[in-house]
Formats: sequence, C-alpha cells, structure tokens
Amino acid sequence: MLLKPSLIAASEQRFKNANFSPDNLNRKLGDGPIQMTAQQRQMRQRQLLSQTEDVLAAQVGLERIINGNDLDSINYLAKGTLTSHSICRIQLKDARSNLLGYATGFMIAPGVLITNNHVFGKPADAVNSLADFNYELDVAGMELDPVRFGFQPDKLFYTNDKLDYSIVAVAPVSQTGGRNLSDWGWLPLSGEPGKADLGEYLTIIQHPGGQPKQICVRDNKLLKFVGDFLWYFTDTSEGSSGSPVLNRFWQVVALHHSGVPDKDAKGNILTKDGKIWDSSMDETLIKWIANEGIRVSAIVADLKIAVGSHPLVKPVLDQPTLPAPPTASEDVRVPYGKAPVSLATYGTDPWIEQSGDVTSLVVPFRIPIALVQRDHPAVQIPQAKPAVPPASPVVSPIGAPRIGVLTGMLTEAVHIDQTTLGSRPGYKANFIGSGKLSVPLPKIPASLKSKIAPLKSSAAQSELKYFNYSVVMNKERKLAFFSCVNIDGGEQQDVGKREGDSWLRDPRIKDEFQIGNEFYGKQSTFEADRAANPFDRGHLVRRLDATWGSTVAEAKEHGDDSFHFTNCSPQFFSFNQGKQLWAGLEDYTRDVLLKGEEKGIVMNGPVFDGPDANDADLPDPAGPSHQDPTFGGVSIPKYFWKILITKGDDGLKAAAFLMSQRNLIMDIDRIKEADMLEKFSEEDVSVFQISMADLTKLTKLDFGKLADADTHEATSVGPRLIESFNDIRI
Repeated sequence: MLLKPSLIAASEQRFKNANFSPDNLNRKLGDGPIQMTAQQRQMRQRQLLSQTEDVLAAQVGLERIINGNDLDSINYLAKGTLTSHSICRIQLKDARSNLLGYATGFMIAPGVLITNNHVFGKPADAVNSLADFNYELDVAGMELDPVRFGFQPDKLFYTNDKLDYSIVAVAPVSQTGGRNLSDWGWLPLSGEPGKADLGEYLTIIQHPGGQPKQICVRDNKLLKFVGDFLWYFTDTSEGSSGSPVLNRFWQVVALHHSGVPDKDAKGNILTKDGKIWDSSMDETLIKWIANEGIRVSAIVADLKIAVGSHPLVKPVLDQPTLPAPPTASEDVRVPYGKAPVSLATYGTDPWIEQSGDVTSLVVPFRIPIALVQRDHPAVQIPQAKPAVPPASPVVSPIGAPRIGVLTGMLTEAVHIDQTTLGSRPGYKANFIGSGKLSVPLPKIPASLKSKIAPLKSSAAQSELKYFNYSVVMNKERKLAFFSCVNIDGGEQQDVGKREGDSWLRDPRIKDEFQIGNEFYGKQSTFEADRAANPFDRGHLVRRLDATWGSTVAEAKEHGDDSFHFTNCSPQFFSFNQGKQLWAGLEDYTRDVLLKGEEKGIVMNGPVFDGPDANDADLPDPAGPSHQDPTFGGVSIPKYFWKILITKGDDGLKAAAFLMSQRNLIMDIDRIKEADMLEKFSEEDVSVFQISMADLTKLTKLDFGKLADADTHEATSVGPRLIESFNDIRI
C-alpha cells in the first residue's frame, strides 16, 4: 500500500478543520466568472506577463480566467505535451530490486526530480528505483519504449515529511541507449503565490497505478486552500502521488500527495461502487471525495532554508522577479522572426507565433536571458490599456500612502486605518484556552515600571492593542518591552506579496517614545548606504504571524497593522534579512501552527542592556548588565528573544529562543564608516534555545506560568546553540 494510513489520517484532519463540503463548494463556485480581489488580479497578471512576455496575451489570459472562458488556442494541447515530457513514472524497488509499486515524479531543475516523502522517505528508497520517461502512448495508441534513468541520492537527497515531498538527483544518462536526461527538460517552481484562484480548473499529468502517462482535465476544480495545502476535484488515484498540479497556463501550482476517501457511518473506506474497501484491494477502487496538494510556494520556501545553497538546488530557486504590466505609454518590444534566446531548460527550440503585428515566444519553461535585444529587428506590440486605471494615491489621516503605483500598475501597498485604532481587540490571553491554558501578557517588575510608556488617554494604561497582537513600550529606549501575537493556523490566508513598506507612528502614545524614520531613514540594499545606516526596521511580531482572519481582506488588514513603529526594533541588516537561520526560525515557529492548523502564541522582544557574552556569544543570565552600544543616538539591543507557546497533551508548551546580533554591533559607534563593510562580512548572528528561567533573568520580565510550561529542551543541558533546524526542539 503506497499511501500510508497516517498520511490519509493527516489529510482527513486538515479536511475536517477546513470544514467544507466539496460537493456544496463545487456547486457554489459554479462554472461562471471567478471572483478575484484587486490584489489577486494584479498578482495573476504579473504571473502571466512573466510567463508570456506578452502584454496582450497576459491580458487575454487573465480575462479568460476571470470570465470562466474555456476557449483556448489550439496550441494549448501542444504546450501541455511539451510540459508532460518532464514528468515520469517511478518504479519503487527495494534493496534486492524487487518491484514494490509505482508513483509519479517530475524534473524541477537540471538533474533534480521531485516526488512525495511517502514515495522516497529516505535515500535508500531511491537507490534501486527507476525513473521511466517517455512511458506513454503515441498517436496510434501504441506504447512508446520508456527511457529509464537511475537515481543518485548520494549527490542530492532532501526530504520533508511535514510537507510530504522529497527531491533527489537523477543520473544524467539513461541506463541503456545513452540518452541525455536534459532532453526531457524541467518544470520551474515559482515561490510567488497567486498562481491559481478558487473555482479555477487545474490539470494533473500522472501515471496512475503505474499505467502509461495520462492527463485529467475533468472536474479538477480548485476548491479551497489553507496554509501550505489546497484541495481540488480531480480523478487522481494510486500512482499519482508526486504528480504536478498545473493551472491552465501549465504552471506548477501544487504537488499532489494524498486524498480524503469517502467513508460510511462506521468509518470504513468506500469503493467507487459503494462497497467497503480493504487493503487487499487496489487503491484505484477508492472513492475519493477531495484531493489534497502541497502548495509550490511552501515547497520553495522550505528549499530556500534547508538546501538553498546546494548547487543542484540553486536553479530551482533562481526565479526572476515578476514584472509589473507596462503602462500604455511604454514601448514593449519582442524580437522579430527567430527569437535570439538560449533555451537552457529544454532540449528543443521554442516556437514563434505571429498574430498580426504581435510576435510571441511560446514555451512554458524558464528563459535564462531577457527577450529584448536592441541589436535585432523588432516590431512594436500594440499598446494595451493598464489592467486598472491610474489613480492618485489615497492618503491616510496622518499622511501615509495607501496605494502605491509600481511601473504603471496599481498595487496594494500597506494600508493602516488609524482612525479605528481605539477599537483594535489586541492580544487575547484566553486564545488557546481558558484556565490553565490562559496566557496573560508578561508582567513588568516594579523596578522597571517607571520606564513604561503610558497611553495619552490614560496614564494608568500602557497596552497598545492592534489586530491579533499587543505591545507595551519602554519610553526611555523607545522600543517595545514585548510584542505578543495570537496565531490561528486554521485561518491563515494567502494575501500575496506586500508591495513596499509604510511604517507609522502610533498616535496613542507620544511621538518622543517611538523611533521613526528620523533614525531609519530611507532603506537601501546598496553597501555604501548600508555603511551609512546598517539597521533595518525589524518586525517583532511578523506580518505573516498577524495575517489571519475569516477573509483575505480581513487577514491583510490584520497583517498591515504590524507596520507600526511600536512593533519595530533596529536590527542589523544581515541579521534581519540575510540570515536564513533567523528568518527560518520565524518560519519554523509559524509552520508548527500551520501544520496542524492549531492556535498558538508567539512573544517577542529585545533584551535591554543585556549582560556581556561568554563563550560562543551567549550572554550569562546571571552576569552584570552592560549598556547596549549606540548608533545615531539610539541604543541598539544586542539580543532579541522569542517564545513559541502551543497546546500540548497535558497543558501549555513553551519553547524560548535567543537571537544575538552582539558581534555585529559591538563598538559600532566607534567604527569608521569606511571600515563597516569589512565588519559586515566578518561577523554573523547566533541563535540559541534557552530555558524560560534563563530568559526571565535576561529580560527581568515575569512570564507567569510559562516557566512551568517550559519544554525543558534547554534546561538540563543548558542553552543550546542552534546551527541547523535539526537542533530545534519544541
């Protein structure tokens, strides 16, 4: 049995948490126009323009998606055939080369194949297995001879059981005939969200039950997505594990991995003819009521963190930035005649389509260089109207831009309505549960209460409430004592990529208690500018942590609310942006909740005037305090802390972490600007898992019952240096 009972059980649990009826939702979505927000329209248009390099083709494609128009050019079939070349049947074999079963896989980079973790759970599973390309029927209905390649897990093998995917290296030459693997090309994976919308039809190319390659183009409607998973109607069956889920433009949207079987009142799995299924029957007989896939954006994000530096994986992640649609005044040119491009991703030439004065390159694969080359004859594409008419920026009550115009395209920027700040619900102590599961905000000791920033409306109140999180400020340091957020893994929404930052002061406390753009100024990625001011506006509560709600619009509003300077702390740019371990730890804590669609809490904050470091950059919790270094008149924290709080079997569970930028910022106030760039490359951040008791000593905050909820992963052995995600214990 290829599909593990635990895999189906996990899919059933997510399906239960999603709380929807596939039949009812399918009827509700219907076959008519697809509902999109303005942000979703913009994202899809950017996706299409990136793929087609053709303004008109992108606009026509978008209109067909929205209007539910099934009409496509006849070359749609040719494009699908071209896409199918990179998809293969996997023969699963044991150590003695005995056949165990079949699955599907596809190439995602030169020499790299992806399939499911439940197909290849460890390198040994791939050693004797085979990849059969070309195993399909020709136009006469005759089987083509498969071209078989072996796997090379010793060169590359990575797996993630939570996302149920594995990548493995494939031999460059076939076992017989001397065929090159490069002849079968590869399908790029885009980490950008928004490649499909609810109600849109998807396609799966697969080898069901080990049969010749087949395609499912009926009843394959996208029904729902939550977090890293999505559900759809598609007639997939055993053997389809590891198949690509594709949108109508042949972009990979998800990796198919499991389904939700229909069951009777007693919990027995049912067959398509209504009988009770058992393990002696073939799994193709099961009646599936919904299929589940892993979103490509989640896979790409995990690859970046886990194996992003591996030379075989880099091509997977080498995705160009999505372009904005050009304005009506821009010249958009493409080469005339044969396109002067090098198609490194596929072994055959692309084809050119001519329609009137429009010349289009038709290929679903990655093009490694720009299409525009001025030394070739070119024809001008007729100018198209922008997707959205230009508009003047709408300004919030205190002057922050609400809408940003990017290269002629109207884009949703960060928007905060500060007129309703007084009604924000803030952090909820009983979010996980009441009684022993209640988690109040940390208490500030009497010795530090004089430093608390009071609200203008009431000197006795200090909690700044926002959507899903709360902050209490230190008026002397002009930074938060702590920022605490409720996270609902079951209501996470995909709101797309933000377009720029727009940070605001909170008018509920005095401006002099906050650090704003007078310190951060204009952010830049140029090294010369970084030497002038190497500090970023670092979120304490992350935008993604607060981005949840019952609708996409509500979730975006909640996430945008994290762009208050009260939720910001100066973090060295390589600490905040460039280090995978820091960003990865934030993703890790969030993924723990998304995985089971659970509720959880994350608390964050700086350590003020932390003790000096001892061995390995770790501060001694019992050591004397040392003033933080200053830069630009602002004291910069050497350390930041984070607590992940979840519900365990016996109550609360809490895991604490300490992130250090000490080595990056010490003596920064005395370093010459010309010498800063050298220092940037010499030092790095350090991350530790520490006990709640040690964190209490460092911060002087009272975390209440969390000391008893400590997972004690860093108690008996002391603080543990985190060098990889395998070192994290929750």
